[in-house]
Amino acid sequence: MKHLPAALLCSTLLFASSVMAKQSDTATLNDKLKPWQPIEVALVGDQITIVTPGGTINSDIYSSIIHSGVCTPIWTKDVPANYLKSIKQINVINKFKSIGYSFENPLEVCKEMGNLMDKPATALMLGNTHSYNGK
Repeated sequence: MKHLPAALLCSTLLFASSVMAKQSDTATLNDKLKPWQPIEVALVGDQITIVTPGGTINSDIYSSIIHSGVCTPIWTKDVPANYLKSIKQINVINKFKSIGYSFENPLEVCKEMGNLMDKPATALMLGNTHSYNGK
C-alpha cells in the first residue's frame, strides 16, 4: 500500500507530460503555419486538425502545408524534441470541416521524406495520405 501513492503520482506525471507535449505540438504548428492563416489548429486524442480558411482544399495547398509547415521544421530542427511524437494523424481540411486530406504517421514520414529528393518525398507523403470526409 505504501507504493500506491507513488505509482499514482508517477502515472499522473506521465499523463500530464503527454498532454503537455501534444499541446506543445498545436502551439508549434500554429506558429509554423502562419503563412497559411489557419482558422484553427485543434488537438483531439492523437490527431491534429488544421482548418484552412478556404471553402475548398486541393492537393497543392495540402502538399504545401505538409512540406513547408509540418515537415520542414523537423528537417531544420526548429521544433521541440518531442514534436509530433504522439500524433498519429494530421487532418488538413476546409473551413466547413467537410473535406480535406489526412496525413498518417507524420513524424516518421516527415523524417523519411527529409532523406529523399522532391519527387520521391512527395510520393511518400501521398502514399501516407487519405481523403478526409467530414463526420
